[in-house]
Amino acid sequence: MSYRPRWDNGAWKVVCDVCGRQFKNDDLQLRWDGLMVCSGDWEPRQPQDFVHGVADKQVPPFTRPGQADVFAVVCTPITTQGIADYGQADCAKADINYGNLPVCTLEGSIAIPPTAVAGCAITNKQAPGLNDFLIG
Repeated sequence: MSYRPRWDNGAWKVVCDVCGRQFKNDDLQLRWDGLMVCSGDWEPRQPQDFVHGVADKQVPPFTRPGQADVFAVVCTPITTQGIADYGQADCAKADINYGNLPVCTLEGSIAIPPTAVAGCAITNKQAPGLNDFLIG
C-alpha cells in the first residue's frame, strides 16, 4: 500500500527507509534495527540473534606444578682429572692426572674446526707436511 494523496487530521508524509516510497506516518512502523518501514518491508528480528554460546572450559580439572630438573653428576676417571678440557665441574681435582686421555685419531689431530677434538688438535708447525695432506 503506497501513498495515496488524502487528508488525515494530524498526519504527514514520510518516506520508508528501505524502499523509499511515500506513506502517511500512520502506515510506517519501527523495525528492530531502528528503521521506519512500511508493512511490506517490516520483518521480525532473527531469533538466532538472541542465542548465546556456552563457554567451553579448556582447563583440566586439576593440575600439578612441574617437577624440578634433577641432574646426576657422574664422575669418571677422565672427568676427575685436573686437565683442561677433560675435567668436569664438581668432579675435577687439582693436580690429578691418571693418564686417561681420549685416543686422538687422524681426523681429530688435524686443527680444522669441524674435526678438531679438544686436547688432540695440533698446529701446522707441530706437524710438517700436514698441508700436503690437507690439499692433496
